[in-house]
Amino acid sequence: MGDTMADKNYLHTAYSNSADGMNGFTTVYPNLNLLDGTKDFSGNWTNSRSWTTDGTYKGLTVKKRTGQWNGIYKTFTAPKDGTYTFSAYIKSSGNTANTIRYGGVNTTSAQKALQKSMGNNFDWARDSVTLNLKANDSVWFKYEITGLGTDSILWTAGHKLEIDSTATPWMPSSSEVTATDWLKYVGTYVDTNPVSSTDPSKYDWDEMKYRVYLDGVPVGGSKLLSFDFENLKAGTSYNVQVNQINGNDESDKSESVAFKTNVQK
Repeated sequence: MGDTMADKNYLHTAYSNSADGMNGFTTVYPNLNLLDGTKDFSGNWTNSRSWTTDGTYKGLTVKKRTGQWNGIYKTFTAPKDGTYTFSAYIKSSGNTANTIRYGGVNTTSAQKALQKSMGNNFDWARDSVTLNLKANDSVWFKYEITGLGTDSILWTAGHKLEIDSTATPWMPSSSEVTATDWLKYVGTYVDTNPVSSTDPSKYDWDEMKYRVYLDGVPVGGSKLLSFDFENLKAGTSYNVQVNQINGNDESDKSESVAFKTNVQK
């Protein structure tokens, strides 16, 4: 009989800091950080005096603690209702460190739903947690050595809070970001599988020439002035802008073009 439906082709896009796609590879365009000072723990961090600086990881300042409790954190007030995701790099050693993630919304005490046991003796890992917040909710997350071992060590870096339900790669905040912070290369390929590969060698890589903004927020980039929008809500108005990138120089954003998505029947 043969297949009467032609296979649907899918365009897959990924981003990277290197021309081979190996450095900083991600299939999800990074959101900006809602927290300031996360690259080097600058500004006002609770319990920062209990932590020492111990080098860097992926270019981010690492904070280290050997004593029980006093986790380092920054409290954030949600600007609007929505889904938020917190993420951080964390590493621990010691057989009885019993490292635990704690978090709270509108309270100084930890809430069970946001708690996670991280265990002992693990190398750098990216922990993340997604939660729904209302406008003006205050939220915090921290990591703690809860055990009494004398050999316990906890390291953390790259704290991030962002809107949406996916932890995207670490970025600075909108007030801190510069052209050099954005991923420089875009990779693409087309096939009939709706799922994007996480193998950088599947993609054809090129320098990003254009960055695309939806309602003022960067949502992707391309080497040509063509772009595939995904995950748009039906019956919603959006404003689109583009700017041109040349190495670390960027043009101003284009005039905003408004469009409305069709309501699906």
